[in-house]
Amino acid sequence: MKGWAESKGGGLTLVLTRRCPVRCGFCPQSFEDKDMSVPVLSTAMEAFGRRFGSLGPVKLFGGEPLVVPDLIRQAVLSAKALGLKGGILLSTHGRLMDEAMVRFLRAHPEVEVAFGRPSGWTRKLPSVTLNFLLEPGKKVETVLATARGAMAMGHRSFNILPAYFVPWSAPELAELERSLAALSRLFSGLASAGLPVDIKNLRRQGSVPLYNDGPCVDTDGSVYASNLVLAAGMKPHLARLRLGHVDAPKRLAPPPSAAVMRSVLEKSFSKAALEGTWAADALLTEFVHGLR
Repeated sequence: MKGWAESKGGGLTLVLTRRCPVRCGFCPQSFEDKDMSVPVLSTAMEAFGRRFGSLGPVKLFGGEPLVVPDLIRQAVLSAKALGLKGGILLSTHGRLMDEAMVRFLRAHPEVEVAFGRPSGWTRKLPSVTLNFLLEPGKKVETVLATARGAMAMGHRSFNILPAYFVPWSAPELAELERSLAALSRLFSGLASAGLPVDIKNLRRQGSVPLYNDGPCVDTDGSVYASNLVLAAGMKPHLARLRLGHVDAPKRLAPPPSAAVMRSVLEKSFSKAALEGTWAADALLTEFVHGLR
């Protein structure tokens, strides 16, 4: 993929489906009745797997990927056949997880499952992360109770995520700051007691909050510069991030500059949503630095 700044990191993202049976009020995603076909998945893995599969995990996104379990299995088996070393990240709400998928994942410990809510399945899976969501208005007491409840279920790996691309009022940001401080004390206390918690934020960064750098293959085989294209506000601006199609990987355009990405953000979301995003992300950055 000519011109891609591989030093930025970022593995391959595959949008297996745009469908999702869950409608979380804070989620910025766009949902449609579209699934990736088997030929598109196979072509994407062949075209980009070896190059980008070493830069980070191949990310299986949606929508809700568990809507299309056979595609999950094919992606995992394709990565294994290609000898990819970066692993697989399956991002899911978790509601559709079942015993059949758990049996498959137990046979493939290279797959990390990122749940969007605390899940009792975590004790049965070899590698699990909890995307720990902090929504506007959530009180610090609730945040701590949720964190403790998640650990009681077996969660020991967390990716802390404030709600992005939504407005945050000044009182909500103040409560977010208190919640992050409380989580910092909780995790630091556990580490001091010999019970460390893995905080994924310490090892992950990107040029856009929430979304990932690196090529993103949509359900129709279109290749984009970031999975930012999944956001509902992006619909009028998809062409600015489209690089080409999986059927012609050698003819893909270079990814856009940081200035173009910033411009797309500003045109895709309201001023209030962006201001809230930058403010929440700044608090998250301060939290992460405090854990180092």
